[in-house]
Amino acid sequence: MAMQTAKHRIQVDVPDEQVRLMDELIRRLSLRSRADLWRESYSAFLWIVNESLSGRRVVSLDVETLARVDRYKELNLAAVQPLIFERHRYLVARPHPWRRQLYLKGRNMTVGQLVATMKANHLSPEEAAQDMDLPLEQVREALAYYDLHRDLVDMELREEASRVLVRKPAP
Repeated sequence: MAMQTAKHRIQVDVPDEQVRLMDELIRRLSLRSRADLWRESYSAFLWIVNESLSGRRVVSLDVETLARVDRYKELNLAAVQPLIFERHRYLVARPHPWRRQLYLKGRNMTVGQLVATMKANHLSPEEAAQDMDLPLEQVREALAYYDLHRDLVDMELREEASRVLVRKPAP
């Protein structure tokens, strides 16, 4: 007879923006539920902790650098593999002297500019998509990107604002 494993319900309070990011990851990873996302995340966290406790360092390398490394362990989460091939459907990198954040594909607009517009006008993703004639999925992908890269995007928005102030003549 198989032994039953006790299950426990865990409740966590999460801000709306994090829930939006979680739901976007669930969709992009083709997971069934937030519980599946939690299990994938917890599995990655346990691997990181185990490696750290074993005296190893967990690092991130670009593909070119990795090719020069003789020995390494790689975290492999099956659910993440599709994202390796399809990074962003609606966002694109563009060369720029100082910006590193992504742009909305087909628009001369950064993720930060979209987010700033949405905040300034108190727009929901649906309203932003309609007002700016964007696919709703593009807005959602941009918001998920923003959630992951908030520090970069916010820093670049501040930089952009300071550059605009420098160019304006004093009244």
